[in-house]
Amino acid sequence: MAAVSVAPASSPGIAPDSRQKQSSKGPESLNPRLLKKAPTSHPTRVALVKALHKEFKRLNDELKKTAQGAEKRWLLSDQELIVKTLDDEQEIAIKKTPIYATSIRNKILTYKKMTLDQWKDERSKLTQGLDSINSNSATPAAVEAIETGLTPFQEFQFLPRLIDISAAEAAVAACGNTETCDRCTRRFQVFPGRREADGALASNGSCTYHPGKPYYLERAPGDRSRAQRRFRCCQRNYDDESGGCTTAQHHVFKTTDPKRLAAVLNFVPTPTNPEIPKERAVAFDCEMAYTVYGLELIRLTVVSWPAGETLLDILVRPVGEVLDLNTRYSGVRPEDMATAERCEVGSDHQPTVMTTQDASHTPQRRLKIAGSPKIARDILFTIISAETPLIGHGLENDLNAARIIHSHCIDTVLLYPHKNGLPLRHGLKYLMQAKLGRQIQVDASEGTPEGHDSAEDAQAAGDLVRLKIKDEWKTMRMAGWTVGTDGELQPPSEEWTVVGGAQVKRPHVH
Repeated sequence: MAAVSVAPASSPGIAPDSRQKQSSKGPESLNPRLLKKAPTSHPTRVALVKALHKEFKRLNDELKKTAQGAEKRWLLSDQELIVKTLDDEQEIAIKKTPIYATSIRNKILTYKKMTLDQWKDERSKLTQGLDSINSNSATPAAVEAIETGLTPFQEFQFLPRLIDISAAEAAVAACGNTETCDRCTRRFQVFPGRREADGALASNGSCTYHPGKPYYLERAPGDRSRAQRRFRCCQRNYDDESGGCTTAQHHVFKTTDPKRLAAVLNFVPTPTNPEIPKERAVAFDCEMAYTVYGLELIRLTVVSWPAGETLLDILVRPVGEVLDLNTRYSGVRPEDMATAERCEVGSDHQPTVMTTQDASHTPQRRLKIAGSPKIARDILFTIISAETPLIGHGLENDLNAARIIHSHCIDTVLLYPHKNGLPLRHGLKYLMQAKLGRQIQVDASEGTPEGHDSAEDAQAAGDLVRLKIKDEWKTMRMAGWTVGTDGELQPPSEEWTVVGGAQVKRPHVH
């Protein structure tokens, strides 16, 4: 399969206008949402919604008169009051259908009797913590440097303790062209090389979907009902049947089947490279786009560990025609692919720095582009060896994208597991906020996210590994481990033990 050229939206290489379009949705009114099974007549629901809204508005207006300082954050706008009312009514209508009338009247009565202090207490608890993980602030607070207590060489020695060894087998197999959309789940066909009749890349029209993942709303203290879910992109209720909030030109798909991945580009093990320093470890991140062959590699970034210096950062021309560059997450735009300078194995792959006469502007880095995923992988193999520890977050996705079999992998998904176990996992953004108090993947604004910075993501994974080393080394020191005169980590001696954080000789037993 020959590599295809990637050009701006108007060229044949990329589907025209592949960037997503946000569809607008007007404000809601005090009209109960349409449900598959209504709990009572619509006029009755309208009357109850208005009664509940009246109590919310009363309490909110009372708070507005006295709110000072941080209390102003608890105030709700007119539209937020309506949304809260409709959310609460819908939850009762769905979960308590047989006793709907009694349940919602009890709720109205509860808020009718509620005092201002009780309302303040409820609003305070519901808004607690919203400024931390989900904050879009572009000015993160100053962060304390991670001190592991070890030198970089000793930190490198520590890495084998965190390695999860895995391998993948690949086989070439034919795959059909009928797929399930990764976004809206509709069935469609893809046409590699374009359909002869009309030049189409995919069938079944445009794709309407929610780009943001659903999340659970915080519940009031004592509320044991099932938590509501909303989409992060538009804050619509998960049960809302009005369709997605974003429209893309094509349906898209992805596959994780090794045989199908290998049919596009086969997997290869990382070769041994004696020229690579044995003490080298790297953090690794890939960005992908949707093509007629599924998700393909379009950007490859490698940074040194623990120093964090960029060793490789290049764009990659995919094998298949692009359906969607996934700019919202990849950060790669059509013009980046179209204007990038070509790079090959052995040539200079460092980004071109574009300077301006205005000293106040930060120089722009223009990434170079590898002509195919194979060329990008060959360039990567000039930087790492089979024994080089690869650090990343969700490394199976990156290794699949680059079609690499590598045995020395350190994955922060496994170092910091979800309390409920796999397949649940913590996102990199969450881990950086929760463990290190840092914000990454910060959107430029709510409506126009710029995508991830793969170098930032790679460095973040590396920092999480250093934090793990810091915690593990603290435990090992308490168990008697030391650093020898040669800088090597020394296990506890049978003649010594640790008491109160200090090493003491074991008593001799006759």
